Amino acid sequence: MIDSIQKLRMPASMNRTLLFLSALGLLTLIAGLFVAPERIWPNFLISFYYLTGLGLGAGLFIAIQYVSNSGWSSAFRRIPEAITSTLPFAAGGALVLILGIHTLYEWSHESVVAHDAILRNKSAWLNEPFFIARTLGYFVLWIVLSKVLVRNSVKQDESGDVLYTKRNVRNSVFFIILGIYTFCLASVDWLMSLQPHWYSTVFGWLNLSGMFLSALAAMVVVIVVLRHIGYKHVFTTEHLHDLGRLLMAFSFFWVYMWVSQHMLIWYSNIPEETTYYIFRHFGGWGSLSFLNVILNWLVPFLILLPRATKRNDKVILQAAIILLLGHWLDLYVMVMPSVFGADPLLGIWEIGPFVGMLAGFFWVVFRTLTKRNLVPIKDPYLVESLPDLSHS
Repeated sequence: MIDSIQKLRMPASMNRTLLFLSALGLLTLIAGLFVAPERIWPNFLISFYYLTGLGLGAGLFIAIQYVSNSGWSSAFRRIPEAITSTLPFAAGGALVLILGIHTLYEWSHESVVAHDAILRNKSAWLNEPFFIARTLGYFVLWIVLSKVLVRNSVKQDESGDVLYTKRNVRNSVFFIILGIYTFCLASVDWLMSLQPHWYSTVFGWLNLSGMFLSALAAMVVVIVVLRHIGYKHVFTTEHLHDLGRLLMAFSFFWVYMWVSQHMLIWYSNIPEETTYYIFRHFGGWGSLSFLNVILNWLVPFLILLPRATKRNDKVILQAAIILLLGHWLDLYVMVMPSVFGADPLLGIWEIGPFVGMLAGFFWVVFRTLTKRNLVPIKDPYLVESLPDLSHS
């Protein structure tokens, strides 16, 4: 029976809807560059960073499964593998981001740096050529590492040779170490340097937790959709239950890192550190900061705490969608006050790029899933993930 599982056929209605929303988001982005560049560039940065995190987070999930010799996730490994296929599109976004450096980053202006001692001291790292080189280097590394894992997984399916799984265990070690380290650096480059006089030693880990949490939520959405269109025998309630536990666990990890950064800066009360939170704790930004914690931790925790909710397609889907929206809000609160400075705004220039990015993301993922078997049919650990099906 396992050999009879064929490639996904993407429903035509879903294909059209995702393409339409993607095109709408792209048109909004292009129009915004001419009509409201001061708003569209930071929102593009948010969507670009969000997309990058989804692709890299899925790759880290795969690598963690290999290193820990986990078998429970083998049946749905094609889903995070498909999510990593969005990294080349995020790399294209990086090329666009380079065009907006002077709009987003004050350290990119020589006249500003010349009159700022702090920026001059940081110029060895925060300078335009090195910034561009690092950005391109990150994506080369991430794409190569993810392609290696996926290629060996496919070869495992073709030959059944366990050697490819062993190779991926070794390759996953490099992915975890290099992926985590470089993503933390990228977070400093792309987000923290928006406010270059401020710094935080846990900023990279805070963003790493949000990145991985959003990738888990995206995987849940894809699995629930696949179950809805007829693949409940492949992606089981047990898989959802285990992913639900991970969602709850990493929502706690996210809030732990959020509180850690906030508490250390509040307790030390150093002026150059507290400027980041002073602006975000009052007015409309203060309300959004509070809502950020509600969406990324409290609501998912309350939803996912009972065992039954983690085994219910509708409820766990709602929790995943809340976390995906919460991650966008988290990035919005990080980015917009640093660049835009005014009170929070929510309009077409904020909603359009994000909706278009998310629709394009899911379109790429589902299209990638149509290109190979939904299940790694010759994976040596598949029996642990689908014991009944693999023995059929």
